[in-house]
Amino acid sequence: METSLGEQIMLLSLDDTTGIPRLPVQCEFAISSSASVLELALAGRVRSEGDHLVVTDPTPLGIPALDGTLQRIAAQSEREDAQAWIFRLRKPAVDDTRRALVEKGVIREERTRRWGIFPASRYPEADGTVERQLRRTLSAVVLEGQEPDARTAALVVLLHSGGLHELVFDEADRAAARKRMAELTEVHWAEPVMHQLANSVHLALTTIAAATTAAVVNTVV
Repeated sequence: METSLGEQIMLLSLDDTTGIPRLPVQCEFAISSSASVLELALAGRVRSEGDHLVVTDPTPLGIPALDGTLQRIAAQSEREDAQAWIFRLRKPAVDDTRRALVEKGVIREERTRRWGIFPASRYPEADGTVERQLRRTLSAVVLEGQEPDARTAALVVLLHSGGLHELVFDEADRAAARKRMAELTEVHWAEPVMHQLANSVHLALTTIAAATTAAVVNTVV
């Protein structure tokens, strides 16, 4: 079954039983325009011109989550950089990605109530074969030294730049995994938009972390 980079990150983040995501803020930024726009770059639909993202081919790919992002970028009258798109498209990209996984039967929606009052949903595993294969591929590349294809390399860049190592590797393997993922990230800078997006993910996460810390401090004071 074909899955997008955003869908793969979401699968890795969701607890198989509870359907609750780990590292939700980091994952949402990685799933959002970073994964979506990178997919579009790999498909030849957008490219980086200086600090801006430019649509080179508006033809839809037939994937709602990606086509929605492509349409939004194409419709923007003023060019913007990758970081701006990461923030703007975070919620629709995450919603579209989750919906796609439900429609593919990989996860299922369970409606519940938070604190017994507020409606909420969680998304436990429905078909574990996709995630198991994904984890095997990442282990082979990162821990066993197998050379990745372009899409796996892109996923490694996103996971490494977003600080999402713990979604895939346990504590015993994490130090070696970080080293190998850093090496792969350096090697796979050939696509300019990948470099820009990876840096933008890191900057976006740093910005949100700083804002969250400031909010906590102000609340305490």
